[in-house]
Amino acid sequence: MTTTVAEEVVEQLADHRIEWDRIKHRIGTALLHEVPLESTDHHMGPFIAVSRMAGAGGSTLAHRLGEALRWPVLGSEIVDLIGETFQLDPTLLHLLDDAKANWVRDVLGELIPHEIINLDTYVNHLSKVMRLVAMHGHVILVGRGGQFFLPSTRGVTIRLIASEQDRAMRIADEEHIDENAARAHNEDLDRRRAHFAKHYFNRDVDDPTLYDLVLNHSKLSDDEMLDIILALVHRRGYDS
Repeated sequence: MTTTVAEEVVEQLADHRIEWDRIKHRIGTALLHEVPLESTDHHMGPFIAVSRMAGAGGSTLAHRLGEALRWPVLGSEIVDLIGETFQLDPTLLHLLDDAKANWVRDVLGELIPHEIINLDTYVNHLSKVMRLVAMHGHVILVGRGGQFFLPSTRGVTIRLIASEQDRAMRIADEEHIDENAARAHNEDLDRRRAHFAKHYFNRDVDDPTLYDLVLNHSKLSDDEMLDIILALVHRRGYDS
């Protein structure tokens, strides 16, 4: 019996879902038992951490990498895991999700009472979860400061960029808004991400020395970027 493309995709998604459930169980158990995270860098990886300019197509690239490597792709799932593990309202935590342009400082300070969770506590939880996910290995992390929380020697760090015009067009198409609104959305989101990097790590998120690869989506096709990243992953033996 021939397997259709749709059935293959469903099987892949199911495999990723099962793997994510396993990751959640292991990480939740480790956090509850307060597994120490100091001096564990050599146990981490391999991982791919994808940083991206707003509208550059980072999530799409990450999911194509996940399909090629058969690694789970974790973005908002990280926020879900923080909520489940630390018994925090996931609705409130998702207000922090950079995909909704409400990243860390402004929204947290304005909308979430400090008796529930404050900014430093949230970022501390985020750091623990990120590092434990990386200890599991064979995972792709989208945004949320992976390039800052994790040791660069244990994975591949990527920064995806594109021209302002291309990014505005992509968001306008995805969100069904005009290009001016899309441009304003991108500027605001990039500003929030840059503030997070500066405030917590004293680093410039656009600093190319933070990354193994800086890929320009306005110059490279999806297939070209995928080939470049996979070649590096293979070269380092992370896909074995």
